Amino acid sequence: MFTTYLEKISAHENLTSAEASHALKMIVDGMVSDEEVAGFLVGMRMKGESLEELTAFVKVMREASTKVDVDTTGAVDLCGTGGDKSGTFNISTAAMFVVAGAGVPVLKHGNRSVSSKSGSYDVLETLGAVPHLQKAEVEKLFEETGMAFMFAPNFHPAMKYVMPARKSLKIRTFFNMLGPLLNPAGVQHQVIGAFSTEAAAMMIQILANLDTKSAFTLSAHDGLDEISLSSQTEIFELKSNLSGNSTTFDPGSLGYSKVEFRELLGGDADYNAEIIINIVKGNASQAQRNIVELNAAFAIHAAGAAGTLEEAVEMASESISSGSAANKLEQFINASMRLA
Repeated sequence: MFTTYLEKISAHENLTSAEASHALKMIVDGMVSDEEVAGFLVGMRMKGESLEELTAFVKVMREASTKVDVDTTGAVDLCGTGGDKSGTFNISTAAMFVVAGAGVPVLKHGNRSVSSKSGSYDVLETLGAVPHLQKAEVEKLFEETGMAFMFAPNFHPAMKYVMPARKSLKIRTFFNMLGPLLNPAGVQHQVIGAFSTEAAAMMIQILANLDTKSAFTLSAHDGLDEISLSSQTEIFELKSNLSGNSTTFDPGSLGYSKVEFRELLGGDADYNAEIIINIVKGNASQAQRNIVELNAAFAIHAAGAAGTLEEAVEMASESISSGSAANKLEQFINASMRLA
């Protein structure tokens, strides 16, 4: 049966919603060999995934996940797809503490590095936090701190059937797009950075299909899966309804100066952890602080905590300047260690 799906996609034909669901269910139920999984991932990438296929995949993965039962009112998730090969530091992970410091609950979903030197898991671990908490511990952490990090493998056990193929392929697959859409707590407010404008456009439509309240999906002109300071960024917005077109956002419109891309570069988890500590303590370079502040502002606005982006920028800036973001980082590290 699975061979039929492989033959169909190798002929560049889209699967129906039912076929896409069944194919992925076979994979996540462990009924398919690693070689076939790899063939499916490569075949889908070469063909190009349809909106119908991706929506079906998200539904299957959400159903198979371990749910985190917390009050998600006003909470936001901010993450990137990865796969942009940019080599920047962990911008959305740093922004998590700035957002929390502004009083906005954060339910971040993430993983170890697949294609970069340091994923959100890696840098949080280096900072001294315990990122691999299980469901009950995550729920308690969020209750205590208003922040949580949900380590994808703990909440998507079915991914164990996909990881060998992903690791051996070492290329971007549709799972880069699925990951940010599979928040185990079911947050209704999201900011998702994508590796391309096409991916961002597809993801906002999937979120609209799945009844998300508000979201930004975006991709920067310099290839970054964050809102960049070295170029303009294409941003799609979902509110009560979806406008199909992106807005070209220029950081200058919020008073931010343009920077050289190299000023945003990171390194391994140790190097990136040091940058995050410097940002929340107000000791980072202007470029590092500003890009985190800007991305945090979009998350604050997406969560509905600020009526305008200008207000959100003020809240993000105050979070760093007041020491609130640094306190949140310390609180997160201590609470996660205790709960582990």
